[in-house]
Amino acid sequence: MRNRTRMIATAAAVSAALAAGSAAAIASTTGAKPSPPATTKSAEERQGHDAITAAVARELHVGTARVNAALQPLFAAGQADTSSPVLATAAHSLGVSTQQLFAALRHAKQSLAPGS
Repeated sequence: MRNRTRMIATAAAVSAALAAGSAAAIASTTGAKPSPPATTKSAEERQGHDAITAAVARELHVGTARVNAALQPLFAAGQADTSSPVLATAAHSLGVSTQQLFAALRHAKQSLAPGS
């Protein structure tokens, strides 16, 4: 279970890294300076969460706003174990099983990984 949690956390980190690389690339081509790391990290996290939210919404055929609201406690907790009450609550609010939500999160992580 912990490995799956790490996979989800890795998806957020991958998304954040991609976002940071994109911001730096844009800044270098426009001559602008990249944002300071503290500001960038927050934006990177949001972009990672947004990417995961969108992928889960597509997978479960649920609106992104609804998925975003359901996943906020998971993002805050930083983990998603299949036995977690936070995951169960999120799944219930989306009208899916815990296993369906977990599978959607795993699929989102895989789809966001570099080279996929």
